[in-house]
Amino acid sequence: MLLKNQSAQEKLIWKLLKQKVTAERGSLLAIVRQTLKLKKKIKAIAAKTSEPFYLFDVKSLIASIKDFQSSFGKYKFDQQPYYAVKSNHYPEILKIAVRQGMGLDVSSGRELEMALDCKAKKIIFSGPGKSESELKLAIKNRARVIIQIDSFRELEKIAALLGRGEKIRAGIRIYTPLHGSWSKFGIALDDLARFWQAAKKYPQIELQGIQCHMSLNLEVQPYQEIIRILGKYLKIHFSKSDLAQIKFIDLGGGFYPTALDGYYPWAEPQGEIIKLAAEYFDKRLDFFDKYFIFKTPTSSQYAESIFQAINLHLKPIVKSSYFFEPGRIISAKSMHLVMRVADVKSSGNVILNAGNNMVGWEYYTTYYFPVINLTHPALKEIEVAMYGNLCMPEDFWGHYCYAQKMTENDLIIIPNQGAYTYAWAQDFIKPIPKVYKLI
Repeated sequence: MLLKNQSAQEKLIWKLLKQKVTAERGSLLAIVRQTLKLKKKIKAIAAKTSEPFYLFDVKSLIASIKDFQSSFGKYKFDQQPYYAVKSNHYPEILKIAVRQGMGLDVSSGRELEMALDCKAKKIIFSGPGKSESELKLAIKNRARVIIQIDSFRELEKIAALLGRGEKIRAGIRIYTPLHGSWSKFGIALDDLARFWQAAKKYPQIELQGIQCHMSLNLEVQPYQEIIRILGKYLKIHFSKSDLAQIKFIDLGGGFYPTALDGYYPWAEPQGEIIKLAAEYFDKRLDFFDKYFIFKTPTSSQYAESIFQAINLHLKPIVKSSYFFEPGRIISAKSMHLVMRVADVKSSGNVILNAGNNMVGWEYYTTYYFPVINLTHPALKEIEVAMYGNLCMPEDFWGHYCYAQKMTENDLIIIPNQGAYTYAWAQDFIKPIPKVYKLI
């Protein structure tokens, strides 16, 4: 017993178990149909190698960029999207994003070098604890770089590194009570006015903007609320001259692509308790739902809600540009994972020839993506445990596959795996696979 009062413990558990689950049900069959249309092209590429690989989908990447740009661009505000390099730093993705008119959002000196190498003309440099060498690189390329300052101390460091006559554009990152664990980044909103005044001691730092990045926004409300809170604060605490100094407001990223993935029932709090109990007592689980689907807002719905809030809370008091930092909503469809069946241990248990080092961690033990057998395809899923080939028990790809059957050497694809997979890949037990291009 973990609590002193056993009755209180039991009540808490039963209260949680009785809560209604409101997750989105459904399937991702549309993705399967779309992927099967490319079966011939994918098989031709796979014939070149027996190893697993990343399939770089140029057309899907460009379509995602254009969808975001058109959704936000129809609102007549001065605005600039910056692709979040951390979501997928594959060089061709960066080059295409730049050619399509995007800036690049970088979070390290390494990413800054990548952005410079692909000729990006608009770069914002965010992140905590920037090193002296990283700040020097940003200052050297200040014609193309805006630094999003993360603290009072970083303000002082930048000022000390600037040479005579050198100036650099900058913003300040803030956090609010809405940010939760993301309060690691920036300064508290309550300190913004004090920071704004402190920056005036360093005229070589052209403080022009405010960044209030949030992540993994599965609804539009977080954007609306942060805009409301920021507008209220600026109205109360900033003078007219201070407001005139604001050239941009950076609302960050967090845009989640809709209906591409989902999660298993044990990702819900109630399901987690049930799963733990079943494992403890060595009982088989039989949940009512196989999985739930993330049905988040579309790019158009994000844009509509954000600009409605801007019109209401920011436009009346400040004239500025608006920056956005889309990451996964751009990169998710840019890559697919392709692998083969290495060993069929039983009808419900197979080993694939790729390990989770391909994506960096054991993501698929909790999160669901459609897995498709291109050799024996079907429009219905069969139940089959698909493990990777790493010497690790958590190396797992999924519980279901769109397949008639599973046989050795079958070609398997997991589509739309471009976000935070290639970027997190690690040379662990197995090497990081190669990238092949789908045109």
